[in-house]
Amino acid sequence: MAKSKKERLRERIDRLDDRILDLLNRRAKLAIETKNYKKDCYDPERERAITDRLTARNEGPLPDGSLRAVYNEILSACRALQKPVAVAFLGPEATFSHSAALARFGASIIRRPCPDIESVFDEVEKGLADFGVVPIENSTGGVVTATLDRVSESTASVCGEIFLEIQLCLLSRAKSLDRIKKVYTHVQPLEQCSDWVKSQSKKWEFVQVSSSAEAACLAARTAASAAIASRLAADIYGLNVLERRIENVRDNKTRFLVIGSARTPPTGKDKTSIVFTVRHEPGTLYRALKAFEKHGINLTMIQARPSRRAPWEYIFFLDLQGHAADPLVASALRDMKKETVQMKIIGSYPESPQ
Repeated sequence: MAKSKKERLRERIDRLDDRILDLLNRRAKLAIETKNYKKDCYDPERERAITDRLTARNEGPLPDGSLRAVYNEILSACRALQKPVAVAFLGPEATFSHSAALARFGASIIRRPCPDIESVFDEVEKGLADFGVVPIENSTGGVVTATLDRVSESTASVCGEIFLEIQLCLLSRAKSLDRIKKVYTHVQPLEQCSDWVKSQSKKWEFVQVSSSAEAACLAARTAASAAIASRLAADIYGLNVLERRIENVRDNKTRFLVIGSARTPPTGKDKTSIVFTVRHEPGTLYRALKAFEKHGINLTMIQARPSRRAPWEYIFFLDLQGHAADPLVASALRDMKKETVQMKIIGSYPESPQ
């Protein structure tokens, strides 16, 4: 009996899968051989160069984003054969920080979920984790003050950034909305879904908890409760997705910082983060910032936080385009330093696409 077209196509796919498997294992063997020639098993510049080269060659129909996601996991698996990378993030598992860690480092990592942002910094500073992933700002909710406060004092440096689209869902063990009496949520998803929450506030009790993952964990205990969390949380905690995309703004993104001990060299498209304080004198902040205009440096973020050392004193956080080793950036930072009481470069790293 002649094979159908569907069967013939499946046979061709199977043969291609066999070839892909063979090539993946050959690549893995080469990755193991290169272990002795690398100072660090995680080389973000090399990995970015690989994915950039492949996406430049990509003629489709596979989208560039899908290609990057596939290679992120290939690189993660090969890296783990050399030396597994330990990554700390705000836990428990299934938080958006967890999603950001997977997006950056892939699934083949040693996961170190932490109870709070302070603990993520502690894990990295003590050498218990190679890297940490912490949220720094949301496109609709603003900055994460706990990260700003700690990053200014930490011995860890910022060595990367991740932009993650935040898609929020209503999750529950229940299969319909009419069984729900209570909804668990973290304060930031609560703010980001405020329009939807207002429309539902008369029907359910909303309870704030420490993270969106904890909300999902609590919702998994009883069918009478639900959680505002991610699609990843639904998979991990075995919950049904009752409503999708309940956030106020569809283009809702959170920027995460990658912290570690590594110093990244210039790539040609970088960002530098600094913290500084100025004297209580007229015009000092203006003169400090004027150094960047003088040298043609673009600023992408500036925030002020009260200093923990003295009342009514402030620490300024600033992001700029360029690497601290770039001549123009270096000149601007030297000029700026003359107008500051303290200035600290907390990291120069490759700028990520938004």
